[in-house]
Amino acid sequence: MTEIPSLYLYSTGGYCGKSALCLGLALRLKDEGFKVGYFKPIGWETIQRGERIDEDAQLMNEALNLNLPLNIISPIVFGPRYLEEIVKVDPSIYEKRINQSYEKASINKDLMIIEGPRVLGIGASIGADTNTLAKRFKSNLILVSIIEDDSSIDRVIWRKTTTDARGAAFAGVILNSVPKTMIERVKGIASTIMKRSGVNILGIIPDNIELRSLTVREICENVDCQVLTGEDKLENLIEDFLIGAMTQESALKYFRRSIRKAVITGGDRVDIQLAALQTDTSVLILTGNIYPDVRVLARAEEVGIPVILVPLDTYSTIRNISTLSGRINPRDSRKIDLAKKEVDNYIRLDEIFRILKLK
Repeated sequence: MTEIPSLYLYSTGGYCGKSALCLGLALRLKDEGFKVGYFKPIGWETIQRGERIDEDAQLMNEALNLNLPLNIISPIVFGPRYLEEIVKVDPSIYEKRINQSYEKASINKDLMIIEGPRVLGIGASIGADTNTLAKRFKSNLILVSIIEDDSSIDRVIWRKTTTDARGAAFAGVILNSVPKTMIERVKGIASTIMKRSGVNILGIIPDNIELRSLTVREICENVDCQVLTGEDKLENLIEDFLIGAMTQESALKYFRRSIRKAVITGGDRVDIQLAALQTDTSVLILTGNIYPDVRVLARAEEVGIPVILVPLDTYSTIRNISTLSGRINPRDSRKIDLAKKEVDNYIRLDEIFRILKLK
């Protein structure tokens, strides 16, 4: 198998910002003049036009102008019930598919960015877990971890220990989406403890609401809906989602605690809708295809808040929208630029170059 320098980014769980970091690093390394490839051995399914694809592979293919078939960039795509598939297939078939796809994805590349699965451990049943593949590709493993509490630090140290025990190359950790209230503590006490345990800290990235926030337009593009008011306000950022299912008096107190929010409520809840329009609301999402009272539309026009109408019930709507959070659309230049800036501002690029032996 062709050996070229590679970074293998993985995380212990989902929603750690791993894909955004892969994108930012790849774009930054391209700026340095390197031909950068991308590979995701095991993707997670999204159905587009009847085809099962991985959205991260699609993003990177377009953002990096790779012009490769998606089944080369991500040769295995699992869904929630993948055991029925793999029980019928000899694991060596998967190994061969991954190896051949990696060879093709790395042709004429100076280095590769490899992305691990959505949750650590996926692929173990076919001999394609992260440690096994990192050893096969001779990759430098970078753990992407969010910090929730002090136990997060122990999990990082434990992950280095177990990776070392498996004989894979643990290059370091990137601490991502660190709450601003915890930054100094992470830079001080937490960093000291990790370094004492031999953990190389490659970056500490503060939480960036803009990068993980949705716009009203993103919701409109991905959810069956009708825009009733505020078509000129579709770039409004959404930091939080609140469900309106209480009394008007309780709703007003509830809504005032959150800024730049989307309020999701039934189209017949005029009281809730008017309460939401009195607070800092980015969009009012009305469910059940129930057209709102004219007073609501008039007030929304007056205060400049978009109102959109969706056919599904409130629960189904919030479930569908939740899948969009944190995603980067290949055409979303704002988020792509933000991903690159985070790498520029917070990642130790000199150490990345040293790890890859590029400079």
